[in-house]
Amino acid sequence: MKALKIIISGYGRMGHEIEKAATERGHSIVATPDNNSDWDNIILTRDTCDVVIDFSTPDSSALVVKKCLNQGIPVVSGTTGWRDGLAEVTEMCRLSGGSFFYAPNFSIGVNIFFEINRKLARLLTGLNYTPLLSEIHHIHKLDSPSGTAIAMANDIIAANPYFTAWKPGNSDDKNILSVYSERTGEVPGTHFVEWKSDADAIEIRHTAFNRKGFATGAVLAAEWLPGRTGVFGMADLLDTEP
Repeated sequence: MKALKIIISGYGRMGHEIEKAATERGHSIVATPDNNSDWDNIILTRDTCDVVIDFSTPDSSALVVKKCLNQGIPVVSGTTGWRDGLAEVTEMCRLSGGSFFYAPNFSIGVNIFFEINRKLARLLTGLNYTPLLSEIHHIHKLDSPSGTAIAMANDIIAANPYFTAWKPGNSDDKNILSVYSERTGEVPGTHFVEWKSDADAIEIRHTAFNRKGFATGAVLAAEWLPGRTGVFGMADLLDTEP
């Protein structure tokens, strides 16, 4: 495995965890910009950086990804709550022939959880089960619902034609998914889906014990991305033969 020169954009809790995971795997962290002005002192070229890992803020991520794509630098992003910015940089990557890897959650366990969620939604189509989604995170998390919960809701909508949309909190419309959020303490992340009928209930849950799984997944994506062009996600990484 080639040792990479990595820039970590967003040097908060996740940034520090990614730094630890990357250095343990033999990579070098060449810069850790934590806001837009920090980039003024960074020379961003293919000689100085192999890949950028972005876990900054929704307001900063679009600027960071555009900067990387303009310089031909592969970029991995786990920032959520982008709104229109994510669609814009995704299209920019496709038009420019750049390399962009995005995931709302880099945990291997969560992405297996995604697959189970999609499969369950397909299996229960037309069987009078109603889903309820909930997520719990630490008080520092900026977006609500989490990007992971939104991805889960969208996967259910895509897999089960009975549901047409989702909304935060309780929904009185049976065709609209309810997504509940809670912010408490220092919880790394818990996601829960319950499918309930008049006869029984089916439940699936993923609980993160710490941020290590998220950080390791982001570094694996950074190792996988260089040399590829296009827009990628965790499904691409996990389906790749060794």
